[in-house]
Amino acid sequence: MARKRRFEIRLNGRSAQIAGALFGVAMLAALAIGCVVRNLEPRPEPPPRRFSPTPLERLDRLEGWVPSWTDEPQVVEQATKAGFTDLLFFHGTVDEQGGVKLEDAGNLERGRNLAVLRGARTWLTVTNHGKSLEGALGPGRLKAHADRLTRLLADSRCQHLDLDYESLTTAHANALPELAQLLADRLDAGTRLAFTLQPVDSVLRPQQIDAVTKLLKMPQVYTVRFMMYDYHWSGSLPGALCPIDAYRRLLDHWAPYAHKLTMCLPLYGYDWPEPPDAGVPKAKSVTINDWPKLASQPQFTAAWMKQEAELAVRYKGQWAAVPSFRATTLRVTTALDMGVPAVSYWHLGCGKLAEVANAGNRGADVPEPLAYTELESWDAWLVPFKRRVCKVVTGDGRTLDQYASDYGVSRFNMNRYNEHISGSTLGQEVFIPK
Repeated sequence: MARKRRFEIRLNGRSAQIAGALFGVAMLAALAIGCVVRNLEPRPEPPPRRFSPTPLERLDRLEGWVPSWTDEPQVVEQATKAGFTDLLFFHGTVDEQGGVKLEDAGNLERGRNLAVLRGARTWLTVTNHGKSLEGALGPGRLKAHADRLTRLLADSRCQHLDLDYESLTTAHANALPELAQLLADRLDAGTRLAFTLQPVDSVLRPQQIDAVTKLLKMPQVYTVRFMMYDYHWSGSLPGALCPIDAYRRLLDHWAPYAHKLTMCLPLYGYDWPEPPDAGVPKAKSVTINDWPKLASQPQFTAAWMKQEAELAVRYKGQWAAVPSFRATTLRVTTALDMGVPAVSYWHLGCGKLAEVANAGNRGADVPEPLAYTELESWDAWLVPFKRRVCKVVTGDGRTLDQYASDYGVSRFNMNRYNEHISGSTLGQEVFIPK
């Protein structure tokens, strides 16, 4: 990649021993004038493992995102102390016209400098924030987009490039392998390229399976990160962040490529007002740091939902899906059992990173900061509510869209209230919001 050239300090192991006393001074001076500093003893970088039915004992990479709206140096300090190996700076934006820019470039540079000093690998994450990618991935636009991304990575001075492209159309997903090849032709040999994508498997976005398969087969693509969260979100009914069955289904689908996967786990959740009627409430985000505040609320109760393998909370007028160490350990262990070498957390500004890192070990038993009971599933709370605010019928084979049309209900609400139906409605309990 045609990076802007800057003064570089390169020391091998022998020269580092000879000049050990002077290196700290040189390093600080280099950071102060903005040069690129290479680590004295680079962290070993094993290639991604090949798929094997033999479970892995531990993670090869422990990753997490550092967003532009956090205190980047503080987050980097906490993450590297906790043992995170790769830091993904969420500072690149691609707009609907295909233009790209760096967010909060000054704090990005300060965070990146500290990450280099602490020996962590640095990535620039570029995202479209869920907006249209036509200006970047539309017909005839890939070469220009690859050029812009190459320059943006050089400006960021991060080592590697991660493309977090959300809400992809099928056409835009199909363009990603060609974009990967164009970028590989432009990037330095040591620069890694990765894609962070919403889940793709036999149930979710199956029309994108071919494109993701091509990415995973490409030697130019280091890893594909799958976002295993937001199965329920701020604009949905309350529910699990990512049910364990959906998590396992994705791992099973991509088992032959397990060595090239990174599973992305949440350090945040959602807190919804309890729906008073058949509408869909708007939630606010909650993080691990919010646990003590939640536990102090009136009528507080917490439950481990066995079917979803997640922690949920109720208190006066509110329902919340919250992250937990137990859920984290289970998901990391499940990934290791399948031969997946890495996990990545969204996002590291949510706190308690030492405990999060510990929860990412096989057999970890990190205590939750609150007491909870166990329930079979979210249905224990949701079904009584749905029966109270909906007309309930036994499905006769009509599609949910047909039911929505026949009863004058929006398709969105009809689908939100009937997430348990993925195929035919015949013989199933159908909830029709009043």
